[in-house]
Amino acid sequence: MEQKILTDKIIGFCFDHGVLDKSEDVSTIKIMVEKGLEKEEFIENLINTIIHKTRSHPHVDVKQVIEILIELEKIRLELEYSRRNLVS
Repeated sequence: MEQKILTDKIIGFCFDHGVLDKSEDVSTIKIMVEKGLEKEEFIENLINTIIHKTRSHPHVDVKQVIEILIELEKIRLELEYSRRNLVS
């Protein structure tokens, strides 16, 4: 999935489930999310937040949540293994 599409889906989920305030500047949020997707810790926290919010909201597009989580996990694993290769 393209990073721009993933970023839009993440932001949409966060707005829909109260993680982000809808009054926030979307362009600033996009920049923060895009930069965050370069950091394992950010991705791990985002995954945990999405899982927690999904469990606490009765009306969730499960298919979309799964799609987002899979893409985030792919990015996290790529970052982890690229870091390991740099250390080796």
